[in-house]
Amino acid sequence: MKRSHFTERRLAQKVFSLLLAVIMVAGVSLMPSPKAQAAGTTITSMSYFSAGDGPVITKSGVGQASYGFVMPIFNGGSATWSDVVQDLGVKVKVNGNWVDIDSISSFIYNQNWGHWSDGGFNGYWFTLSATTEIQLYSKANGVTLNYTLVFENINKTTITAMTPTQGPIITAGTTGGAGFTYPVFNNDPAVPYAAVAEDLKVYVKPVNSSTWIDIDNNAASGWIYDQNFGQFTDGGGGYWFNVTESINVKLESKTSLANVVYTIIFNEPVRNSYVLTPYEGTTFTANESGAIGLPLPKIDGSAAIATELGNFVYQINRNGQWVDLADSGQSGFVYSANGYNNLSSANQWGYWADYIYGLWFQPIQEDMQIRIGYPLNGQKGGNVENNYITYTFIGNPNAPRPDESDQADIPLSTPSNPAIEGLSLIWQDEFIGSQLDTSKWNYEQGYYLNDDPGTWGWGNAELQHYTNSPQNIFVQDGKLHIRALNDPKSFPQDPNRYAQYSSGKVNTKDHFSLKYGRVDFRAKLPTGNGIWPALWMLPQDQTYGTWAASGEIDVMEARGRLPGKSSGAIHFGGQWPANTHLSGEYNFPSGQTIANDFHVYSVVWEEDNIKWYVDGKFFFRATRDQWYSAAAPNNPNAPFDQAFYLIMNLAVGGNFDGGNAPNPGDIPATMQVDYVRVYKDNGTGGGGENPGNPGNPGNPGDPGTPSTIVIGDQVKGLKKTGDNLLFYVNGATFADLHYKINNGGQLNVAMTPTGNGNYTYAVNNLSQGDHVEYFFTYNPGQGALDTPWQTYVHGVTQGTPE
Repeated sequence: MKRSHFTERRLAQKVFSLLLAVIMVAGVSLMPSPKAQAAGTTITSMSYFSAGDGPVITKSGVGQASYGFVMPIFNGGSATWSDVVQDLGVKVKVNGNWVDIDSISSFIYNQNWGHWSDGGFNGYWFTLSATTEIQLYSKANGVTLNYTLVFENINKTTITAMTPTQGPIITAGTTGGAGFTYPVFNNDPAVPYAAVAEDLKVYVKPVNSSTWIDIDNNAASGWIYDQNFGQFTDGGGGYWFNVTESINVKLESKTSLANVVYTIIFNEPVRNSYVLTPYEGTTFTANESGAIGLPLPKIDGSAAIATELGNFVYQINRNGQWVDLADSGQSGFVYSANGYNNLSSANQWGYWADYIYGLWFQPIQEDMQIRIGYPLNGQKGGNVENNYITYTFIGNPNAPRPDESDQADIPLSTPSNPAIEGLSLIWQDEFIGSQLDTSKWNYEQGYYLNDDPGTWGWGNAELQHYTNSPQNIFVQDGKLHIRALNDPKSFPQDPNRYAQYSSGKVNTKDHFSLKYGRVDFRAKLPTGNGIWPALWMLPQDQTYGTWAASGEIDVMEARGRLPGKSSGAIHFGGQWPANTHLSGEYNFPSGQTIANDFHVYSVVWEEDNIKWYVDGKFFFRATRDQWYSAAAPNNPNAPFDQAFYLIMNLAVGGNFDGGNAPNPGDIPATMQVDYVRVYKDNGTGGGGENPGNPGNPGNPGDPGTPSTIVIGDQVKGLKKTGDNLLFYVNGATFADLHYKINNGGQLNVAMTPTGNGNYTYAVNNLSQGDHVEYFFTYNPGQGALDTPWQTYVHGVTQGTPE
């Protein structure tokens, strides 16, 4: 979903919980509670919920502090917040006068104040840097309740001594999770972490090493904040770690060098025969969403650890044959590293970790069998023999599956004629002649991203160096050839390291870039172990920061050892290593591969979504509701609202395919590109819209397309077109949508401004009978309002034609 302002703010603080009793990391609920749930009752009285919830609440912090209190008791307990929410307002005292909070520019809902909900309780939260008086009031009859939020600024100090509050010897859990609360600083329990934070450094080392590693902003060390270590706030706060071996952790003062050392013990299980046994049963039933969570089996009677995950063998029974689960062409399942993608209709699977490790699958609509094996020698790729556990999945035929039927295929040009009806060709290279056109393309060369030897292999552990040699890049017979060769070479950054292969990489940076449009690459790709051809795009300017905060669009990537499929992806989020991605796979029809012929790999990039195609066939979509840039939390289009340039390369090895290297005979390998063509929609369709009704899928006058039905009034409501909903609010200074589908988790999103005080938000790919519950928070100019909950049933709820 699109990240709300509050969610983004909380994520930026890197607030995490740690359940210390079981030594497992758990995420804090980051969603803001809605401003409203129901309406109708007038407030006749208010009283403080408890002595700790007013009238005076005192907090301390360095520069600012966070406050929260439970909603008061309304009408002597006969009314709940849900009953009175329409009548409840908030004021702040400014220069001795009570002023509505929405009229004060320094208070922004979901940024420094808002509602919270936890365990059935509701309340308000504020982030303040000065003592502030707050008043809750009845809009109808003036009943009020006052709060004084007292802020005590903490002066920064340095550390002279530290005493552990937990440990200092701590045992990690099976998944490597461990943590400890902050020590007592300066022999004074009243000194909080915030007062000494700038003086505190964290170092780690394996217990059998003598070298301490500074892990602050040192991703090259393998320690990455919020991935395998971080901080939590519960119980006064502390540090958490995910470890794969026993380590020492040292907290040390930058000024006095006072320190305390902790030992986190990771008990690696003793393995003998590597025989598997089920962790809990072998039959699992899909839930309402079609999801199944399967604990990984025990190895020699104990749970698997992180270093063993890569050794497991996962297979699915298809028509009586056991096939590799990771081979989507045969298994019918796509691996989703970042959780279930509800815009893809594919069967998906991935890992989960909660005390132990396991696999998730969704949506399971039919019965099937999965089996999990482990090599009897404990080594990846070893002989499994009969060391399998077979699991039976009971499917839920009513589980929802995203509908991609509205994603029409796109028309293609021909090799000899680039014209496509409805599109304007704005840039092309047909590779005519005998050499690369350097007025369009640049050569990229080398083996390192920069002078840092840690960036060898282009940051991906790739095995090739790039050259401008005609042996690696040449134009012949109307095709661009990019060829990988056995050609070892060393570089000054690390003279002892050799790139074993040479290859080619070209880009259009500073020559050509585009913002929105359609890009077609027609290419024939090589096969072989460790062969990694790619056709992709990067931002012309790093507007939102270094990779991947400014984004990346992969039009096509392929693994040469799996020639029956290719993939497309976007990378986004924060700067590495705080980045993430979304991807989808295309499986070629039987008898076709990436190498059997030239295929057209296309991306259609629009303001609010990006779609991928092979030979004009749609296979994946990502929307702005899924992507974001940490550098622009209030910009729903970032980072894919800037100009991107084109890239073509042939890599060898690397992380994309698990570090596989070529077998003898896989090199030389050549990628051939017939053309690159870039189009813009000329207003008559063709850019991925349904060709039957270009640019106006809701026109009821066109019998070939669905009509648009309006459910709402002139100010707020939703519009239904086919299986897609467009929520709208008109004439507001801001608008938020709160909704949940089929009684799932509540989503709270900032709606997208469309001009003139109007806002929209799309919810697409609904299935017949889906229930959508929703309400709006918006400000028409006189203060924030909340609407009652509404329920929409897809295919049932009636409306008015637009």
